[in-house]
This record gives sequence, structure tokens and C-alpha cells, in this order.
Amino acid sequence: MELDTLPDRFHGGQKHMRHRWLAIGALGTFTLLSATAHATIRLGHRTIFGHRNMQRGVARKKTPLSKHPLVALTFDDLPAAGGLTPGDNRVRIARQITQELRARHIRGVYGFVNAVSLPGDKDAQQALRIWLHAGMNIGNHTWSHPALDDVSAEDYEREIALDEPLLAAYAGRRDWHWFRYPYLEEGDTLQKHEAVRGWLQAHRYRIAEPTLNFNDDDWQDPYARCVVKNDAAAIDWLKQSYIQNAAEYLRVGREEEQTAFGREVPNVLLLHETAFTTLMLPELLQVMHQQGFKIAKLSRVERDKIYARDPAAGVKGGGTLPNMYLDSRHLPYPNSTPEPEDKLNSLCQ
Repeated sequence: MELDTLPDRFHGGQKHMRHRWLAIGALGTFTLLSATAHATIRLGHRTIFGHRNMQRGVARKKTPLSKHPLVALTFDDLPAAGGLTPGDNRVRIARQITQELRARHIRGVYGFVNAVSLPGDKDAQQALRIWLHAGMNIGNHTWSHPALDDVSAEDYEREIALDEPLLAAYAGRRDWHWFRYPYLEEGDTLQKHEAVRGWLQAHRYRIAEPTLNFNDDDWQDPYARCVVKNDAAAIDWLKQSYIQNAAEYLRVGREEEQTAFGREVPNVLLLHETAFTTLMLPELLQVMHQQGFKIAKLSRVERDKIYARDPAAGVKGGGTLPNMYLDSRHLPYPNSTPEPEDKLNSLCQ
């Protein structure tokens, strides 16, 4: 059956920030980010949720949200998203997250791979095998996660192609011809946007456009710091704020769709295979269950005609599919509560 619903036994879109990404050398050694390294991480122009929303003003009145919206879960930056705390490993994270998904009969979830971390990294290799053996899928996220705004279309296309041999080797018969833009940047100029789109089409890719994103990976670095400091109170705050932020931006993303497209559409949610999102996945799925979401496969969701449309615009900094339409058409954003960015950056420092 294509559609997987969240069972009753469960208990307990906005602007996209540049992912916190650390790739050190060809071996892809990933470690807990130091305060110095953290300070140098590059962020996009969408720095704080809600600030541009308030500048744009309030969107026109929305129709009631659907009682039973569809959503496909997707995970970026496999097999090595975010830093690791001492003693942790990618295999544990992959095993825990896939067990959680399978326990809820959720299979066929796409994880988007940056293969730079695979050569020579046995932990990352085994983590990716665990993901696939659990009945999940993989797609292309480029070799090393470059920002399209910062490189030429030709260099970016080479990055996509460089990822392909390892995708094919690991995926086997699975369909790995799905692409997710790093940082959700689809080109800061129309020329670059259309060049990469044309390359993807010529190479039989479908674009896994997210409509919902609450920057779940922003909680990983402070969580790792707080684990090292054994600060239970801070970790409790991280859990609470993560769920609050998720609930807020699941709603906001759906309201953005109404402004951008005139209706809600079947959704694609962007998540990351970090230790903290893995820890929070049961509670996140419960929030989604309470909001009426029904889990579906990516291929099912993106049958909607909105995903066949090209925004046909250069949008600096990128964003979700509704974001790109709102930005390029100068449409208003709904009001929203900003992400607690300052506290996330300062916690457990």
C-alpha cells in the first residue's frame, strides 16, 4: 500500500538557513564542532525566521488548513549529518532512526547522500547500508554539498555527476535519480537556475522539492555541546523548543502554500539524519499525527502538478518551493514566531 498513516498508538516552511556542514578532507572526518569552527560556519541570507515576514506584512486571510494533509519525509546529508559527540557513531544513528520508521510502518523514505564522507569511512559506509537494508531509498545531494549560488552551473553539474557512481553501487535496483539541492539553493540567477534544471532533466532526475522545513539541524550542535557538558536542563529546553519550532513551521509552511499556489499541496518535509532529530523523531511524528498528517512516499506526493512547475526565477539563498514562489513574485509571508537562534548559538558554550 503506497500510503502509510500514523497510527493512533503514537504518544508522547519558512526561510531556509545554510545547513551546518563540516567536511574535512576526502575521508569526511566529522567531529563535534568547536566554538571557533561554529563561529565560521556560513549562513544564508535567511538568518532569523520571521524578520523578513514582519517586514513584508501579513498575508491575506487563509482558508482553513486541510484536516488530513499528505507529507513525505525526507532526510538530507546522509550518511554523516552534523557533528558527533565523543563515543557516538553513524551506525547507531542510522540504526535508531530506521528502527523508529519501521516500527511505524514507514518505508521507502528518501535520504539524500553526499558521498564525500564514504571513501575510507567504514562507519559511514555501514550506516548507509543500514539505511538501505531497512527499506529506505537514497538520492543525489551532490558529492560535497556546494552552494549553487557560489559556484558555476558547470562545476555544480560535475558535483552531481561525481556522486553518481557510489549512489548506483549502494542503491542497486532502487531509483536513485532524485535530487535535492544543498542549502535549497536553485541558482541566484535565472540563467544558472535553468542551466542546472536542464542538466537534471537530461540526466533523468526528478527534483525532491521540499515544501516544509523547520531547520531541524540547527539543534544538533547545541545538543552535542550540552551532552558533553552533561547539562540536563539545557537538553530539556532543546527538546521543548525543537517541538515548538516544528509545530509552528509545519503550520507556517502550509499557509505559505496557500499564498504561493492558492491551495495546500501534498507536502515534502526536509529533515536531517542528526543524532538530535533521531532522538526527537517519536515526538515529532506525534505532533504531525496531531496536526492530521498522513505519511506518503515521495513519488506519491510529487505526482501533484505543482511539482512539475518550474519557478523560473533566480532566487538568492534559495528556500522551500513555496519560499521561491513567494520571493520571486514578491508575495507576503504569514506571521511567525522566530526560531530561538541566539539561544541555540549560545547554549552550553
